[in-house]
Amino acid sequence: MFHNFRHQDKMDKVISALKLSGFQALTSFQKQVLPAIFSGRDLIAETKQAEGIVITFLLPLLTRQFQNKNSPSVLILTDSLSSVRRWENNYLLLKRNNIFKNTITILGSNNNPGNDLPDIHKKPSIIVGITSRIIDHIRRNNINLKNIDVLIIDVPETQGQTGFEQNVFYIASKLNRKTQIQIFINSITQIGELDTILYHPKTLLYTDREKMGIITKGDLTVDKEKLELRIKSIIQEIKENPDDLLEYRKIFKKNVPIFLRSYFASKLLMDSEGSSTGSMRKFPTGNMQTLFVSIGRRRKVHPRDLLKLFQKSLDIKSTEIGPIKVLDNYSFIELNEKLSKKAVKLMNGMEYRGRKISVDFAKKRT
Repeated sequence: MFHNFRHQDKMDKVISALKLSGFQALTSFQKQVLPAIFSGRDLIAETKQAEGIVITFLLPLLTRQFQNKNSPSVLILTDSLSSVRRWENNYLLLKRNNIFKNTITILGSNNNPGNDLPDIHKKPSIIVGITSRIIDHIRRNNINLKNIDVLIIDVPETQGQTGFEQNVFYIASKLNRKTQIQIFINSITQIGELDTILYHPKTLLYTDREKMGIITKGDLTVDKEKLELRIKSIIQEIKENPDDLLEYRKIFKKNVPIFLRSYFASKLLMDSEGSSTGSMRKFPTGNMQTLFVSIGRRRKVHPRDLLKLFQKSLDIKSTEIGPIKVLDNYSFIELNEKLSKKAVKLMNGMEYRGRKISVDFAKKRT
């Protein structure tokens, strides 16, 4: 049972639907993943062949109310007909004893894309399909992705051999900025570049599923009990010597916005525990040149994404890359003269996240 759960009404609907379908209790995977789904954040969930995977992601969608009725609100991407049928079978299982307002359309179960049109014209809330079939319908203007609220990616174990990752990048490039993206994958080591389409994702690992006192986010692990003791100790120190903090308090109130103060305090606490994600990256020196890159924040690109892209494309270390500045629609990155020429030659016109990007020398004004 969940205590102090922010979305208890949504959880109650899911539990009720599960019981009507013959399931007695939530699995450990469902207990771990459902709160993250309801939070609205992007997420990566490591499944390790857990029980009830598809039902975990499917039920919150079936019990949810979507505002747009004229186009699909959810898109679920798979890589094979067997995966498509797995989603369909789980839907039919849940539907036997439940009444859902949201409907599902399965794409890719036949060879002719034209046969999908009658189902698409019914304006289903949820579409499940093989990535190649979804792309086919996008190019034929049969599916509009601008109103997609949730994108779920069912990652195959051999995605590199099927072009699945590149297909996902193309589809994700057609979504609006507010789409929640959920990835579930057998092992986090198979994620490849897929995490680059996520915005501040919550990462749920298999190793943490049965650990009641552990919070995990990426590579950061925090002992809750130890942290709570640390907080109590700090509060006691404040009570004993409040005057020592007066000057610090004035500076804090002047410079930190009120709505960010809890986050600021949390960051200081995290750093004091030695849990910081790492030291500042060292920049190279010498004759550096600025390159223009035709992609920015509106495509959910962040400095770490460009750092990884240039490292991989040029086969260089992060210490060979200078400052990176990401704006809304484009970015700037600094490299030495030799690497700048190499980057323009190799990367200008390359495909990244489903679209071609421009990499060129920036004008001197920048």
